[in-house]
Parts: sequence; structure tokens; C-alpha cells
Amino acid sequence: MNAGLLKLMAVSAAFLVGAQAQANNFKGYYSPQVLVSQLRDDCTYSPVGMGIVTSKAGFRVHPVTGRGDFHNGVDLSAKLNDKVYCLLDGMVTRVGWRGNMGVAVEIYHPYPNVRTIVGHLNAYAVMPGTWVTRGRVIGYAGTTGRSTGVHVHYTVIKEDTNEYIEPLMFIKQVPSYVMALRSHQAQLASSVNMKNFRKFDTKLIDTETVDLPEGEKEKEKTPPASMEP
Repeated sequence: MNAGLLKLMAVSAAFLVGAQAQANNFKGYYSPQVLVSQLRDDCTYSPVGMGIVTSKAGFRVHPVTGRGDFHNGVDLSAKLNDKVYCLLDGMVTRVGWRGNMGVAVEIYHPYPNVRTIVGHLNAYAVMPGTWVTRGRVIGYAGTTGRSTGVHVHYTVIKEDTNEYIEPLMFIKQVPSYVMALRSHQAQLASSVNMKNFRKFDTKLIDTETVDLPEGEKEKEKTPPASMEP
């Protein structure tokens, strides 16, 4: 192999490494356009449509570090700038850079009193304090943060206990929550939870460098919890 070809290969490799680093460190951008898709109440969707699971929640060998760790959410396959949807009505509480999770959007859902987080976004379409309904586009898929490629990370947390909920189980239960919210009892519970919900930070851009706030970091010995509707 001649010296010219070796040099070309070295330059190409450096370019690819630089491009990957640039993509992972990209801080995202705000896309203010309001888009809503009419999701059927009786159908199960992931935040990226039907969604193909590439990594489940639980203990695994991390694809970047090569070490065992606890994966607090589910990874869903996506293409760059695929629309990311809100699955259940709620209030946007945090938006922006979130450490290894990259650009993320967090939403509090007063019924059933949980928070959901979508990470590794290329762009976000909502701001803290925005009330979003089922089917609202909240962002666009990307590969920001510690990521090996374009996908969406989805985490679900119980608000009262800070326990992780198995996200695929939650996704399957969402239609039952949607149906329950038609009842007076569920609407009353939602109203009470919203009044009791802690104050949230209204910063436009989240500057914290950790994946989750203190008290919600990865629990090495605590598996995701289940949650019945």
C-alpha cells in the first residue's frame, strides 16, 4: 500500500471521528413549529411511532463504554429528524442538554403521576411550562450526548417515589390511561396531582451535565418498577 493511499485513509478516519464527535456534542436547536398528529386512543405507539426497540431497560453492556451498567430507559430506532411525539397529556418541565442523554425533553403527566424523558434529540419543539396533548410533536430524533447513532431514549419515572418504570410496559398501558382520563375520577386525580406537583425550572436551556437530577441517578441494584393503571 503506497504512502499516498495511507495518508488518504488517515485523513478520512480523522474526518469520521471528528464528525461523530461533532454530532454527539451538538447542543440541538429550537424548532417552534406546532405540529400535532391524531393518535388513535385505542392504539399503542412509541414516542417515534411504532418504534423498533434496539436496547431494553435493565442491566446491559454499554455500547460505548463496553462496561456493564443499568440502562434506565428503552432505546428506539429512528432516522435523523424523525418526529418525536408526546404519548399522554402533560406539562413540559425540562428542556435542553442533559449530559450523556444529550438534548432531552421532560414532561410531567399528572395522570398517572409520572415523568417521561426523551433523549438524544437533534431538536426540541416545546419549552418549559408548555401544556402538551397526546400526539404533539415535542422534538426530533438525533444522536446528541453519549450515542452510537441516531435513536431516541425513553425513560419513565414515578413522581412520588422517583422509581424507574419499565418503559415498554408503560407504553403498552398508555391507551388504558387515555381511556381512564375520560372518567371524572381520573380527571379529579389529575387535577389534584397537578396542584401538588413541585415547582419546575423554567430555564429555556438546561445546562446540567448529569443524566438525571440528584436522587434520580441510575440505581445499580433497583430494577424498573411496574405500574398498574
